[in-house]
Formats: sequence, structure tokens, C-alpha cells
Amino acid sequence: MEMDGHDGAAMGGHDAKPMMMHMTFFWGKDGYILFHGWPGERLGMYVLALVAVFVASVAVEWLGSARIESDRAGSRVARTVVHAVRVGLAYLVMLALMSFNVGVFIAAVAGHAFGFVVFSSRVIGGFERVNGGKPNGGIVC
Repeated sequence: MEMDGHDGAAMGGHDAKPMMMHMTFFWGKDGYILFHGWPGERLGMYVLALVAVFVASVAVEWLGSARIESDRAGSRVARTVVHAVRVGLAYLVMLALMSFNVGVFIAAVAGHAFGFVVFSSRVIGGFERVNGGKPNGGIVC
């Protein structure tokens, strides 16, 4: 019987081996990232999880660099939606980092760095001023 008073039969009859929740950084594919049982113990799912964290980190940087320029009420709503999506993605990346998996940490940092270089820095081509001084690539309403 488990410490909390529930045995495996009462919880659906599964005798699956329990996954240990790490509280320090560890390297390995076995662990949970965001959801119970995901990515599990399969290498392909672990790689997919790393790609998802990387893409979410790039998206946070992209949304952070997006500019919605206008004084119309619709643009205020659009700015609010973009902000809410950016903060939501940032929190998901943070929750993924709380898995303490070194691979997830590297994917998140690499995604933020890549997104910053592509969308916010002057490393790749700099900002081209078009449309009355707005950075090229911004969202203009």
C-alpha cells in the first residue's frame, strides 16, 4: 500500500513503475515535462518535447518583438491578445523548466537566444526602417 492510503488497484489497476520527480538538475530522457506521462521513456517523444520547448521559446521572443502600431481600439485589443499569448507561452516554458531536465533547459535558452538574434537584435541584418520608421517585421494595424 502506498503512503497516501491508495493502492495501485484502486487507481485503475495499473502497476506502472512510478517516475521520480527530480528536485535538482539531471540529464536524461526519462521524466515528466508539463504533463503526467509526457514524454515518458521514449527517445522520440523526448526529442519532440525539446523541439516544443525550443519553438515556444522562439515564439515568446517573436511575440515580444512584434509591434502593433495604431490608435484604434482594435489595435489595443490586438496588443492585449498578443501580450496574453506571449505571457502564457512564457509561463509554459517556465513550467517545462521546472522539470529540472538539463536538455529542456538548453532547449529553452537556445530558443530564446535564437529568437532574440532573429527578431530583436541587429546581428542579422539589423532593423530596416520602413513604413514611417517602424521596424521591418512588426505587425502594423
